[in-house]
Amino acid sequence: MKRSFKLAALFVARFLSAIMLMLICSVSMMSQEWEYKTDNYSDYPYVRSFNDVIELQDGGILINASFVSRIEGQTGVPHPGLVKISADGAELVRTNYFRPAYCSISYNQILENKDGELFVLMTYSPDHERLSDNYFKNFDNPPANAILGLYKLDDDLNIVKNYEHYIPIDTTENFGFDPSWDMMPNENCGRLYLFASFIDKAGDIVGAYFKCPTFHVPGQVDHDSLFFFKMNFEGEMLQMKGYEYPKAGVNTWIYRRHCMSETDLHYILYQVDGINGYDTGGEAMYIDKDFDFVDIKSMRHYSTEHPEYGGSIDYISVARNNEDMLYLAARYHENGSLGRYDCVLYEIDDNLNNSAEILPVSKHIRRGLNGKYDYHAFNNAIVLNEDGTLIFVYTMNVEVLYNDTDSWVVIEHLDANFENISSMYYTSDNDGMHTLVSSIASTKNGDLLLVGRTGYINNDDKICNFVTKFPASAFGIDNIEEAHAHGLHLAVAYPNPGGDVMNIRTGLRNAVLSVYDLQGRKIHEEEITDDVTSVDASNWQSGTYIWELKTENGKLKIEEGKWVK
Repeated sequence: MKRSFKLAALFVARFLSAIMLMLICSVSMMSQEWEYKTDNYSDYPYVRSFNDVIELQDGGILINASFVSRIEGQTGVPHPGLVKISADGAELVRTNYFRPAYCSISYNQILENKDGELFVLMTYSPDHERLSDNYFKNFDNPPANAILGLYKLDDDLNIVKNYEHYIPIDTTENFGFDPSWDMMPNENCGRLYLFASFIDKAGDIVGAYFKCPTFHVPGQVDHDSLFFFKMNFEGEMLQMKGYEYPKAGVNTWIYRRHCMSETDLHYILYQVDGINGYDTGGEAMYIDKDFDFVDIKSMRHYSTEHPEYGGSIDYISVARNNEDMLYLAARYHENGSLGRYDCVLYEIDDNLNNSAEILPVSKHIRRGLNGKYDYHAFNNAIVLNEDGTLIFVYTMNVEVLYNDTDSWVVIEHLDANFENISSMYYTSDNDGMHTLVSSIASTKNGDLLLVGRTGYINNDDKICNFVTKFPASAFGIDNIEEAHAHGLHLAVAYPNPGGDVMNIRTGLRNAVLSVYDLQGRKIHEEEITDDVTSVDASNWQSGTYIWELKTENGKLKIEEGKWVK
């Protein structure tokens, strides 16, 4: 009897151990896909902003996270900062690189060399904003030069080596709009704005910055000159060359980083405000590997809906594949009285052997809601996959981001011909929230990192920054359960709350839409045949409704949600 009892107990123990091991493995596997979220007031009185992200060679995630002051009566002048999280989304360390009498205005740039050593490029300019908490009037020796610095970091994001280059800020040509500056010669000075950097094929750091006039509320005036530079990871400045370039406000470059590419012969900067005389809003500037000017090609998007208006593109991000094909994402603004912004993705032939003054567009797609402001991921909207497909990400309905309706992120998986493989919609998991995406990045395993912020409708004081990791398998159209498990959906209802029309947007076909009231009564049903299905809700009473999408003759429910009239 005792032996039987012992054997039974041993069996139960081993069974429970096996169950526990399965549970632990299950939690571990599930925890590989995560969302890291932090309130933007977690560093009060400073407000942090997540702008970009990279996966490190050790699997950790590093977030470009600048911060500004929200002290009443003071101006929000940016300072550089970083947040590091683990491979499973747990915060490890956050840090601010505050420097007395200086501000940054540009976002710090994260770089990791082939040996896995971590560096960050940061700029520091004399803080000339009179309302800033860091204004140099409080210091005995105000700085005379700006700093372009390369800083080596340890695992805790401490600076262990710094390589600083002091750069005169002699940008004064564009002053004059504000007479008060003439009475402040000590402040009549400029700033350095770093907007792009990458590691080139030779393993060196290549970047670009503007010299620009002092920051001025409510907006930034035109920049003055454009500089390209190359340095190694020992901080040695290998090359630098400047060009007079009095074009466009620096605000247009706020979210830039992924706007340069490299070919065997050239570095190419894709930028706004074409100077070739075309109403383009975009151009490609070619320089050779010695930074000598080679050529400028204009870019233009013609409106097929309203050719009489034309249009402009800005907030450019680019990606080049192994076949030297260039993909460019941008915000497109139709000229004229249409008052809308759309998201566009182009495949562009940017080979200099092409004699055309305007770069030929091989193919393009355009996404947007009529009369709305829709934005691609400002900093980077393109991820190229090893199988030749690509991911294009944008936010729709941003016009009301801080107003009374929602917005949502669209993640499109496209083949090489820009044909849609799947469209997934991502929103916050809480009602009454809006979502905006800032940047995307891929991991070495092909998974997707999404960077952005969420906020409560009608309350912009409650905003959270987030980084979400999605497995690549979640974007398969045949794997709906996994998509749902990671907060992705195949359809979205908008505007929500809405009025007399409820729109259902989806890439699904051969599906049936059904709408129910809270008593479970079916009040509408129709087949989905287009990307957007508009339902007349003018006779519906105010309240909450449940919508469902079903396939297989209405037997298989694949999506559902709430809509409020």
